[in-house]
Amino acid sequence: MNRREPRRPARAVFLLACLLALLGPGCGRKGPPIAPRPAVPAAVALSAAAEGRTILLRWARPTRNADGSALTGLSHFLLLRAAEPVPGGPSGEASPARPLDTVAAVRPENATMEGETYRYVDGAREPLAAGVRYTYRIVAVTDRGIFGLPASTVVEVHPPLAPPRALRAEAGEGLVTLAWQAPPPGEAPAVSAYHVYREEPDRPGPVRITRFPVEGTRYVDLNVQNERRYRYTVRTVVGEGPGARVSEPAGPAEAVPEDRTPPAPPRGLTATREGDAIRLRWMANAEPDLLGYRVYRRTLPDGRRVLLTPEPVPDPTYRDRPPPGPVAYTVTAVDRSRRRNESAPAPEVRAAP
Repeated sequence: MNRREPRRPARAVFLLACLLALLGPGCGRKGPPIAPRPAVPAAVALSAAAEGRTILLRWARPTRNADGSALTGLSHFLLLRAAEPVPGGPSGEASPARPLDTVAAVRPENATMEGETYRYVDGAREPLAAGVRYTYRIVAVTDRGIFGLPASTVVEVHPPLAPPRALRAEAGEGLVTLAWQAPPPGEAPAVSAYHVYREEPDRPGPVRITRFPVEGTRYVDLNVQNERRYRYTVRTVVGEGPGARVSEPAGPAEAVPEDRTPPAPPRGLTATREGDAIRLRWMANAEPDLLGYRVYRRTLPDGRRVLLTPEPVPDPTYRDRPPPGPVAYTVTAVDRSRRRNESAPAPEVRAAP
């Protein structure tokens, strides 16, 4: 019986030819090695919104390169701006894209940050011209001088709307109520609404706090803390989205919400004689903002109450040397608010001579 041998030599020749075909182009010519191209930062997500005669630019800090690798060594952002008149607007010549500003990636002095989002206001020093279409371009730059992919956005500055009038802010407990008057008839479209902006001392701002325009002339801000100062402005707005028209701000108006709820009256007040003195004791209050207690005394039968502790005592006890004769005591609780809210007095206790 004849057996056929496998054709190993032919198969080996075929594999060798394939390998040479793959390696041939890289081995046939000698030369200096080609350095890999550095990764470039990816384009940022840039948005712009006109607010009166200023434009607010926003973008997020990029974390990736264009090839998907991690971005390291981010140095700054380069902003460019071009301008052209809009149809029907004032006459003028278009200006090509020119460098506008440089924004540092870390602790920028000419922009503010909300988390990882940058906020840059164009026109803050000198208002922008109305009736002009502005095109912005932004590029991320690394500390090695590598420019990222550009991103751009377009926004128009319309003739200004009339702002609201007579903005007022009234502070309450845990809230601020704002009220204003609509612009005079003929100075703003009949159908207009408003956006509210808020500024705090230790935070960047002003920041718009109304997600949707307010249709009336009153707004209640519930996202506030007591004993903290807030500054508000209000703008007229027509339309929605990037093409909305926004007026110059009305205001500012300031308010400081206050804690107006007093502590509960102290309980369990007792008076015990200790020689020629009287020892008062009571149960401690549980309020977290408690400052202390005020102790009052009056002579019987019809004397007026006298405050013995101008500065509230921190502990639920007090020792007093009363004048001769029968006296009565009461105690109140005081909180740490700016108003120093004081509770109702505890039931009086008497101390015999």
